[in-house]
Amino acid sequence: MGVLSPYRERYHRDLNALRAMTRELSDLVSSSIERSVEALCRNDALLAREVVQGDYAVDDLSVKLESKCMELLALQQPMAKDLRMIIGILKIGIDLERAGDLAVDIAMAVIQTKDRDHIEKPDGLSRMARIAVEMISGAMEALERGDPEMARNVTRHDYEIDSLYVKVRDALMRMTAENMSLMDQTIPMLMVNRHLERIGDHICNICESIVYMIEGKREHLN
Repeated sequence: MGVLSPYRERYHRDLNALRAMTRELSDLVSSSIERSVEALCRNDALLAREVVQGDYAVDDLSVKLESKCMELLALQQPMAKDLRMIIGILKIGIDLERAGDLAVDIAMAVIQTKDRDHIEKPDGLSRMARIAVEMISGAMEALERGDPEMARNVTRHDYEIDSLYVKVRDALMRMTAENMSLMDQTIPMLMVNRHLERIGDHICNICESIVYMIEGKREHLN
């Protein structure tokens, strides 16, 4: 293999930087998901506010990632696999940022209901959050290894999130039907349940992007 020119060396450093930024963004989003649901379960409005404030870091890094992708697309005019990687990371960044926004929505529900009576939180909500964080970790490992089958396997855990979503939704609806005075408490929980289910969908989108980056084909995994 020939020696890379300084220009190409910088290009490869930029590609590696994209991967590192993506991993950093995924870590921030995972933390937001964990902390928002922890705040929910503890009725901790202070922790919820920290999640909201932390979203500035998520947004800032997301913008930097997008800018770097656009810069490489414009200046390097990459071909084939490199082009797919940059486009894939651009899409992954968008899905991670949206998952982070949903974690903020969960935190906002905690803040908005802090002065209300609180029903016992369904166990399924914490379990959904844990699965989502594990899925993000698995997706990032698949990205780093360049392993499309690992990305496909990650999406199988979304079935458990969907199952928990239905169970939590039905339990909250029954609770509301039996005691309408609980509606102002159950409705925010229904929204949180929906937010967690949507986070799972965004992670499936990330896995689809990884498969596209590696194999060059679009595959519906959600």
